Amino acid sequence: MYFQRTLSRAAEVSGTGLHGGEKATLRLRPAAAGAGIVFVRTDLGGFEIPATLSNVGGASYATVLERDGQRICTVEHLLAALYALGVDNVRVEVDAQEVPILDGSSARFVEMIRGAGLIAQDLPREYLVITRPVEVVDGEKRISIHPCPEYRVTYAIDFEHPRLGFQELTASPWGVDAFARMLAPARTFVLEREVEGLRRAGLARGGSLENAVVVGDEGILNEALRFGDEFVRHKMLDLTGDLALLGRPLRGHVVAFRAGHDMHLLLAQRLLARTDCWYLSHWPAGEPVSESWILS
Repeated sequence: MYFQRTLSRAAEVSGTGLHGGEKATLRLRPAAAGAGIVFVRTDLGGFEIPATLSNVGGASYATVLERDGQRICTVEHLLAALYALGVDNVRVEVDAQEVPILDGSSARFVEMIRGAGLIAQDLPREYLVITRPVEVVDGEKRISIHPCPEYRVTYAIDFEHPRLGFQELTASPWGVDAFARMLAPARTFVLEREVEGLRRAGLARGGSLENAVVVGDEGILNEALRFGDEFVRHKMLDLTGDLALLGRPLRGHVVAFRAGHDMHLLLAQRLLARTDCWYLSHWPAGEPVSESWILS
């Protein structure tokens, strides 16, 4: 049986918010079994916003959590790292409205979590096991989830831009090594032609070539990509962070085409409502595994 996990000790990082441009310090602190992931706005006297679907706020360029008029923005890269590395319970203290973007990926968050270490707790982990497909379609955009004994993602993007174009990848990014190798280094990206409009809308104020891949009409403005298909890998990273808001690790195969944060969250909400399409289990899939493997 797998048991819930939290951090062995606290970890801290500082940086700038991608959209608001504010400086922020983020601290990850151990939390009690069953507490889940809770964001704590230390600049608001410790105001708490649990990382759940019921607290999702409106935004299209980042995932936002909101409760009683207070927000915490751009949570998806951190949530992806916590989810993939199997952190069930943690207090995320932030002294601003937005999680620092760092280099635009999840790599630094993975380093923080690995450096802090994890400990098993005294409650078994519950897995959300898919038994029937669930789908969301919006014009050409579509996303679905299907029965599968592991968390697996197939994602495709298709942009009318010669440097982006069509990219597709299938991966099972669960666990430290798999996530750190396949998805964590993939950075957020933006078309150069969209930057001015984003800033007029009050977004991307903290964006730069240090924390985003910028795609110009003639090519990539950054020195180099980290992967030839870095763009679709980052979409898979975002999806993983958004699905973390389900509150339990998934055992299912997500298939997405031209989706984004809105579609990711719609799928998660529809899935929770379709209680005939899943069940909860203390075993992730198949036969039980040994505790020594669990804690490695």
